[in-house]
Amino acid sequence: MSGETTAVIRGRVHGAVQLRHTERGTPAARFTVIQVPREYDRARRQWHDGEPVPVICTVTGPIARHVAECLTDTVHVIATGNLGLRAGLLYLDAAQVGVDLAHHVAYIDDTLPAVLAGRAPAPPPRTTAAPEDAYHAQPGPPAPPAAPADWWRSPGSSRDTVTAPGR
Repeated sequence: MSGETTAVIRGRVHGAVQLRHTERGTPAARFTVIQVPREYDRARRQWHDGEPVPVICTVTGPIARHVAECLTDTVHVIATGNLGLRAGLLYLDAAQVGVDLAHHVAYIDDTLPAVLAGRAPAPPPRTTAAPEDAYHAQPGPPAPPAAPADWWRSPGSSRDTVTAPGR
């Protein structure tokens, strides 16, 4: 449609995400994002938070399931879509929704650590090291062997094949 206002909002999810299905079975999710604008006060020469602006976001289709599964209360998000004003409230028919990486670490299926994905056992818990004394000292793992002074040489090569920087 023409004449729609496309907007990008950035803020925190407020409350729970509601997932429903239409009569045809299409998933639809609805959630509220609170956007707090930053304003500069010239008299005080400092930034401060402005008046919070609630934006009611809706998404439909497969993205609705993803939104319902990934987003919870207080998660920072960035959403784009068509903005509208109805009964004094802002509504965003979101086309894209993502976690704001300035505030969170997000994993996708391919980058999920093996421990979190259940593909590897969890590492043993760390223990705090007690102060060392000669009586209670326990031998630790052996130190790795030191690199030989001529590590850069391969067997049978001469020093002339390696040049120092600046030569």
